[in-house]
Amino acid sequence: MQKKTVSLSFYLVSLFCTIVITAVIVFFLEKTQFTHQESVIKVTRSELDEVQDLYDLISTNYVGNVDEDELIKGALSGMTEALGDPYSEFLSAKETKELDDEVAGTFEGIGANLQLKDRMPTIDQVPIKDSPAEKAGLKSGDVILEVDGTTTQDQSLDAIASSIRGKKGTEVHLMIQRSSEKFSVSIKRDIVPNETVKGQLDVDNPTIGVIQLANFRETTALEFRNSIEALRKEGALSFVVDIRQNSGSLLNEAERIASYFLDNGDTIVQFADDKGVVAVEEATEEIDDGFKVNEPVVFLVDQETTAGGELLAAAVKSKDIPVIGTRTFGKGTVQNVQPIGEESYVQLTILKWLTPDGEWINNKGVTPTIEVGEPGYANLPPLSRQSNWRIGDQGEVITNLNAMLSALDYDTEGDQFDDRTRQAVLQIQTENNLPATGAVDVKTSQVIQEKLFQLVKSNDAAYKRAIEELS
Repeated sequence: MQKKTVSLSFYLVSLFCTIVITAVIVFFLEKTQFTHQESVIKVTRSELDEVQDLYDLISTNYVGNVDEDELIKGALSGMTEALGDPYSEFLSAKETKELDDEVAGTFEGIGANLQLKDRMPTIDQVPIKDSPAEKAGLKSGDVILEVDGTTTQDQSLDAIASSIRGKKGTEVHLMIQRSSEKFSVSIKRDIVPNETVKGQLDVDNPTIGVIQLANFRETTALEFRNSIEALRKEGALSFVVDIRQNSGSLLNEAERIASYFLDNGDTIVQFADDKGVVAVEEATEEIDDGFKVNEPVVFLVDQETTAGGELLAAAVKSKDIPVIGTRTFGKGTVQNVQPIGEESYVQLTILKWLTPDGEWINNKGVTPTIEVGEPGYANLPPLSRQSNWRIGDQGEVITNLNAMLSALDYDTEGDQFDDRTRQAVLQIQTENNLPATGAVDVKTSQVIQEKLFQLVKSNDAAYKRAIEELS
């Protein structure tokens, strides 16, 4: 799961690469027998004099108490921030250990990944599929301003994690900023699913197997192969591979799956440093154990298909396999983790990855062969739950509310909470055994949000187009 940045302990996906990324690099180095000489630039004492002088000055003259360990960590963090690379981060040992402890199992939380941007906690990638955060409508790039009424300004990631983390069934209230808009959401914590592969036959077309790839972990390629074989036995003659919202942790697992669809000798991916290409990965029996998928297949992507997901999409696209959806995220870099001192680590971008034809997709993404977008209501911001919305209210939040109700086939529009809005809300409350007040309280907003979530899932234009391609 990759868009590799510091991920919180209750957030499973994004830092799986951090924990095992060394295996990724070793993987392709062993296969290509390529040796890339690391060059470490040594700086002279005079070049670091200013850093030492500032440390001494603060330690001896600052009016308040000085935690020297925190001072050093702040300097290390500032140095990595100065790179201007969102994927290079300073990690504490505690953050790394917590993430390491949790990658193997399910966990309780909301299912989103955070990093600090401009010292504010920001959702750095799409929430985990079917997680509470996804159902609440949170998006990559959302900034968390408050947790349960407490500002997150100047708090550490660990402190923010502790305040959001909690037991299944409890709620956390977040104040979110998305671009210029601010809104609050109440999210009920749950067991966050950690499955990376789900396979089933299409309900209306039982000869089409559908496989969702949520991420790439250590066993994902094997699970994918097992799913293909099981669906074949159930009668599948073609496949839809859904890698939408795939944040792609382990590149070697993405490579392995790509090799299933390529001929031996075909290029899967290239790796490059600032001087040029340093390694080329090709489809081989060594990678895929001789397993191939020769049936007709279509891949689905979206703007939140990232890193390993993009690597897979670019690889199959090079073989003229249809890729349907919207342009992908655009993360074309590889990170490694190195220890700094005894208790700290730095995650550092060390390589670029290129498509089979040598294109660097960073900040550009992979363009699908067939572009199919989402309906407008799929990108509406979540309903704010700061207060009860009722007849007479107006503004942007009411515009969003009316748009949601309209998508659910109620006769509402505009920025006014008028009688049409009230009637729609009353009907929703009655149908869902809620107090029929005609005002949008927390429980009513949750029902509306869940209905919209299910509508987006059921009205999947890209998936329908994929079925058409295979039918």
